[in-house]
Amino acid sequence: MDNEIFESIIDDYEKQLAKDKRERDARVEAVYSQIPQIRKIDREINEIGSNTLMAILQNPDKEDIKESMKNKFAVLKQRKKELLKKNGIAEDFDRIKYRCEVCRDTGYVEGSGRCVCFRQKLIEKLYKLSNMNELLKKQNFNTFSMDYYSKNIPNGMKRSPYENMKNIKKYCENFINGFEQPSKNMVFYGDTGLGKTFMSSCIAKALMDRGKTVLYVRATKLFRMFDDERFGRMTDGMEDVYKSDLLIIDDLGTEAVYKNNNSYLLDLVNERMSNEKKIIINTNLNFENLEKRYSKRFSSRILEGFDMLYFYGDDIRKLKLFGENQ
Repeated sequence: MDNEIFESIIDDYEKQLAKDKRERDARVEAVYSQIPQIRKIDREINEIGSNTLMAILQNPDKEDIKESMKNKFAVLKQRKKELLKKNGIAEDFDRIKYRCEVCRDTGYVEGSGRCVCFRQKLIEKLYKLSNMNELLKKQNFNTFSMDYYSKNIPNGMKRSPYENMKNIKKYCENFINGFEQPSKNMVFYGDTGLGKTFMSSCIAKALMDRGKTVLYVRATKLFRMFDDERFGRMTDGMEDVYKSDLLIIDDLGTEAVYKNNNSYLLDLVNERMSNEKKIIINTNLNFENLEKRYSKRFSSRILEGFDMLYFYGDDIRKLKLFGENQ
C-alpha cells in the first residue's frame, strides 16, 4: 500500500509539472501574439546564443566572442524589458510558475531527498485514505481539552476523571512515540460521549503527520465489508483493513449480531497481530460483555495483545451542548 501511495504522489508531480509547462507555453504564446516584437527578440537571443556557442567551440581562446555575445544580449534584453514594462507584463512571464519553488514540482531536492511538499502530499493522501479527513480538522491534540473532565473522584473509583484522562493521554503519547517498537494494542471502553473517538483521532493525526498509514472504520461498515468480500461484491479498502499501520475500529458492539462476525473479527485481530500491525478498538462494552458478545477466544486475544483503557466521567457532548446554550 505504501508503494501505491508513493507512486500516486509521483504521478501527481508529473502531471503538475506537465501542467506548469503547458501554462507557461500558453502564457508565452499570448504575449507573442500581443507583442510580436517579443517573439522576434527571443528568436534573436536564441540565434546569438547558438552562433556564439559554435564560434567558441571553434575558437575556445577568443574572449572577444564571449564579450560580443554579452553586449548583444544586454541590448536585446533591455529592449525586451522596456516592451514588457510598457505593456504591463511581468518580466518573468516566460518562466515556469512552480507550485513549489524548492523542488520545482518534482518532489525531490538534490542532496536533501524528498521535499517538504512531498511530505505534505503524503499526509493529505493518508488523511483521505484514513476516512478521517473532516474528523481530524476538529479532533486532534491541538483541540483536545481537559476542561471537560471533573476533578472529583466518583464513588467506587480511585481517581478523578481528570486524573484518569491525564493518564490515558500520557499512555497514548507513549504509544505514538514508541509506535515503531513492539507494544500492545488498545481498547478504549466506556460510555458514550467520553472522548474515545476523539482520542483515537488525536493518535491518528499524530501518526499520519509522521507518515504512517491509518484506517478508521466503524464496526457496522467493517462487518459489511467482510460480507461483501465473502460474497464476491466490491470490497474497496479491504486490503487496507489488514495492511494499514494502524486500524481504528470505532463503536465495536453496535453492529448487528451475525454468526460470522466473531470469526471475521478474530481473523482480523490474529492477522494484524501476527504482522505487528497496531489496532485501536473503541467500544461501550467492558471485557465481560466483549467476551459474551464475541467469544472466549476473542477475549483471550484481548488479554494477550491489548491494554484496556477505561473512559469515565460526564458526557462531554452534553457538557458542550449545555455550555453553548448558556
